[in-house]
Amino acid sequence: MKKRYMFAFLFLLNNATIFAEELDSVLVIGAQESYFEEYSSSSMKGEFKDKETPYSVSVTKGTLIDDLQAQRIEDTYDYTTGVTKVGKNADAIMIRGFQTNLQNIQVNGMSGLISRMGSPSTANVERIEVVKGPASVLYGAMQPSGLINIQTKLPQSKQSFSIDTSFQTYMSNSSKFGEDNGITTTFDSTGPINDDLFYRFIVVGEKIDSYRKDVDFKNLYIYPSLLWNINDNTSLLVAMEYGNEKGSADDGLAAANHNINNVASLETIYQEKNDYDNDKGTAFDVSLDHYINSNLSYKFLWRSVFHEDDRKLYENRKVNNSTNIKDATLTRRNRHQYNERDWHSFDTNLKYNTRFLDMNHNMLFGLSGAYKRTDYVRKVYGGNVKPDLSIYNPILGGNAIDKKGNRRETKSYSAGLYIQDKIDVTDKLILVGSLRVDRTKIDFECLRGNCVDDMNKLSTDYVGSIGAVYNINDIFSIYGSYAQSYDPNSAERVDKTGNSLDSEKSEQFEIGTKINITEKLNTILSFYKIDKENVAESNPGGYYELKGEVESKGFEAEIQWLPTANWQFKTGYAYNETEYISGKDMGNTPKNSPKSTAYLFTRYNIPKKIYDGTLGVTAGVVYRDETYTSSSETTRVELPSYTRYDMGLHYSLKDWELALNVENITDKKYYESGTNDYRIYSGEPRKITFNFKRKF
Repeated sequence: MKKRYMFAFLFLLNNATIFAEELDSVLVIGAQESYFEEYSSSSMKGEFKDKETPYSVSVTKGTLIDDLQAQRIEDTYDYTTGVTKVGKNADAIMIRGFQTNLQNIQVNGMSGLISRMGSPSTANVERIEVVKGPASVLYGAMQPSGLINIQTKLPQSKQSFSIDTSFQTYMSNSSKFGEDNGITTTFDSTGPINDDLFYRFIVVGEKIDSYRKDVDFKNLYIYPSLLWNINDNTSLLVAMEYGNEKGSADDGLAAANHNINNVASLETIYQEKNDYDNDKGTAFDVSLDHYINSNLSYKFLWRSVFHEDDRKLYENRKVNNSTNIKDATLTRRNRHQYNERDWHSFDTNLKYNTRFLDMNHNMLFGLSGAYKRTDYVRKVYGGNVKPDLSIYNPILGGNAIDKKGNRRETKSYSAGLYIQDKIDVTDKLILVGSLRVDRTKIDFECLRGNCVDDMNKLSTDYVGSIGAVYNINDIFSIYGSYAQSYDPNSAERVDKTGNSLDSEKSEQFEIGTKINITEKLNTILSFYKIDKENVAESNPGGYYELKGEVESKGFEAEIQWLPTANWQFKTGYAYNETEYISGKDMGNTPKNSPKSTAYLFTRYNIPKKIYDGTLGVTAGVVYRDETYTSSSETTRVELPSYTRYDMGLHYSLKDWELALNVENITDKKYYESGTNDYRIYSGEPRKITFNFKRKF
C-alpha cells in the first residue's frame, strides 16, 4: 500500500516537472494568486524561506480560506496535510497521531484563545501556519502534535471597507432546503488615522441553525486594532479580541451494541431544548518591534486572555445495550460546569545577524513567561437523569438531583530561556540548533468537595532541537531534524506516595525533501517518527503511574501547483500509524486517529470575461480512513472511512464578489469523531452556502 502511494506520487511529480518546464509566462484573464507561500515565520520565529527550514510547515493563506468559504479555522483542516478535526472543541485537532491542547493553538505566536467550545472565526485571520511535530523549544509546554499559529489581519495604510455576508442552508434527507438556515455578516474597516497611525475594526455576527434538531448558535466577535509607526525603526501594535458565543449543548449520537450501523438518524438529539454551551472571552495584545540596526532587532509580545465558559446539560453518559437493539437506552447525567481561565504571557527576543568563522549566523535569544489561572466549578454534577432515553425514539424530559460537585483552582507560573542559531555553513548547507530551559510552578487547591489534596509542583524541563537543510541545486533540497517537547502532567495527578508526576516528554525524528521547481510548483515529502513517554495512567488504588508510552510514525506528501495563470490545485496525502507501546492500552490505537487521510482542491478561472467579470470553479475531494472512538477494544466504536466531495462557483465584478459553495455534494452520511459509544459526532449533510462581499 505504501509503495503504491509512493510510486503514484513520484509519477505525478515527474510529469509535473516536464510540464512545468514547458510553461510560458502569459497574461490571462482570471489570473490567480498561488496557494503556496514561500516564507513562513512560526517554525523559527522569523521570516525564512521554505528551503531554509528543516521542518515541515503547512501554510493556509487567505486566498485558500476565501476559496473554501471557511467560516471557522476548523473548516480548513480537511485541506491541510496531516491535520484532522476530531471533535467540537477548539483544540479537537489531531496532527501526526497526537491530539492538541489549547497551548498548541497560538495567536501571533502567543497562547490563549477567547473560545474553548468552538473553533475560532476566520474573520480576523490573514493566514494559518501549522508546524508539524514538537515545538516546545521556542514556545514552551505543549503536546508533540504540532503548533497551529493563527496570524491575524493588520491595520492597513489604505482606506477600505467591506461587508461580507453568508447565507447557509441544507438540502438533505435530514434537513430539507430552507428548513435550517444560518447567516454570518462581517464588517471590516481599515485605514489611516494620520500619517503614522492606522486602525482596523472587524465585527462579526452569526446566527446558525444546525441540521441537528433544536441545535443553534448565536455568536458575536469584535476585533479592533491600532498600528503606530513610531519612527522608521519602531512600530507598536495594540489589538483586542472579544467573543460571545451562545450555543445549544449537543453530545452527538449514541451507538447500540458498539456498532455504528445502530445509531439513530442524524437529527436525533438527546439534550434538552434549554441545555446550553456558552463561551465568552476577551484578549488584549501588544506587539513592539524595534530595529536597532541592519543586524540587530528586538521584539516584545504580550497577550492577556480572560475567558469563561458555562455548560449546562443532561449529558450523554452510558449506552445500555440490549439483544433487541430497539430496546437500547441511554443514561444521561445532570451537569452544570462553569470554568474561568486567565492567561497572561509575554515573549521577548533579540535577533542578531553576524558572520563568524566565514559562516553567516542568524541568532535568536529569547525570554518568555506566563501566569495561568483556571477555576473549574462543578455547580451540579453526578446525578443520573431518570428515566433513561430510548436511543431511537427519545422522549426528552426527566428528573435528576441537583448535586453539587467540586471546585478546583490551579495557578501556573512559568519562565523560560531559549536560544537558536541558524548557520549558513556553505551556499548549500544550513544548520539550525535550538535550546530551551523552562521553570514551572503549579499550585493546585481543592476549594470544595471531593478532589485530591492541595498540591504544589515545581519542575524544570530542558528541550532542544537540531536540523539541517542541504540544497542540492535550485530545485531539490533534503532536510532532517530532531526535536523535543514537554508537557507537565496535571498537579491533580499524584503517585502512590502523594508526590507529583514528572512531565510528559516527546521526541521526533524527521527527514524529507522539498522540491521547488518554480514559484508555481512546490512539493514536500516527509517521513517522521514521534515517541511520547511519561503518559500518566490511573491505578485502581486512586493514584497515577507513568506507564504509558505512545509511538507515532508515518509520512506526508503535498503538492501545490499553478500550471497556468488561471488554474491551480493543492493535494496532499498523509499516512500515520500510532500505537501504545507500553501501559494498559499497549498494542491499541489512540482514539480518532486515522491511518490515511488525503485531499485534492482545485480552482479554475474561465480565461475570458463573463458579463465583464471573472467566473471561477472550485472542486474538492476529502478522504479519511476508518477510526476508533476509544483506545480500548471493549468500549470503542469503529467509524467507517469516507470520501466527501465539495464544489463552488465564484464570480467577481469590480468591487463585488459572489460565491456559491456546496459541501458534501452527494449527501454522504459519515461520522467525524467520537468518545466510546455514547458521544459520536456526524459530519454535516449536504450544505449550501451563498456568500456576497462588497468592497468600498
